[in-house]
Amino acid sequence: LMDNKQHIAIFTTASLPWMTGTAVNPLFRAAYLAKNGQAIVTLVLPWLSLKDQHLVYPSNITFNSPKEQEYHIRQWLEERTGFASGFEICFYPGK
Repeated sequence: LMDNKQHIAIFTTASLPWMTGTAVNPLFRAAYLAKNGQAIVTLVLPWLSLKDQHLVYPSNITFNSPKEQEYHIRQWLEERTGFASGFEICFYPGK
């Protein structure tokens, strides 16, 4: 059967652990759009080099891989929303 769900992609220029509205608001938007399962949601985030992570992220938080950062993001989100997120996270090269 053909899946008739709407596909929604949310692109942003910031990501956790950088605590800005540009990082947090799209994250919550993706979580709540995907919550009811009526749409397929993808959140597209910048992946920063280790050098750039040191410049941007607080408290010397860094990640060795996008998967490691995705785990951090999902854990942070679930602690605040009380539900597991059901959307995809993709990364693009950022600076």
